[in-house]
Formats: sequence, C-alpha cells, structure tokens
Amino acid sequence: SSCGIAVSALRDLSCFSHSAGMSSVMDTKVAIRTFKAALKEKGFGHASVVERKAVVNGVSKAVKSECAPYVEDFFGCFQHRFQLSSCTDTTVGKMLKCQEQFSAQLLASH
Repeated sequence: SSCGIAVSALRDLSCFSHSAGMSSVMDTKVAIRTFKAALKEKGFGHASVVERKAVVNGVSKAVKSECAPYVEDFFGCFQHRFQLSSCTDTTVGKMLKCQEQFSAQLLASH
C-alpha cells in the first residue's frame, strides 16, 4: 500500500515506513493523553511544561517522518530555485496538506 496522505492512512495513523515512526506516533498518543489529563486536572495555565513539550516534540517528529517525501520534494525545488519543471505550487501544496492533515488527525485522535 502507498504511504502518502491517503485519507485511510490519516484516519488510523497506521501507514509508516518503519517501526520508529510507529513508535513515535504511539509515544505521541500517550503524551497527548497525558497532557489532556493534566489540562483537565490542573487547567491550561498549570499544565506541566514538560507535558506540553512532549506533545509538541512528538507531533513534530511524527509529522516530519510521515511527510518526509513531500518535504524532500520541496527542498529539491528550493535548492534549484523552483526552476525545475516539476516544481509547481502543487509541490508546496502537497507538503503543507500532509503536514496539516496528519498533525490535525494525530491531535484529534484522542
């Protein structure tokens, strides 16, 4: 199966090319649950900085892993100053769409 930004992959977060990606997502899910529990218990201003940082880092790593092909395409275009024929607005759009959809799905899954 393809590991693009297919809706089914975003729904169940199961489309990863290696086990490290899955571990990162599982760790992130735990961090999100922990942070949400702290928010509920302590309120927004009192939730732990450590818990908040774990969520931000986890989401960042998971999105980086899942969207890597699109980021690579973007930076290839960037390095060539968008002069390659394959470098279009679609190149940037795919990267942004992947990042937005995957992070939103990850955060909404709890």
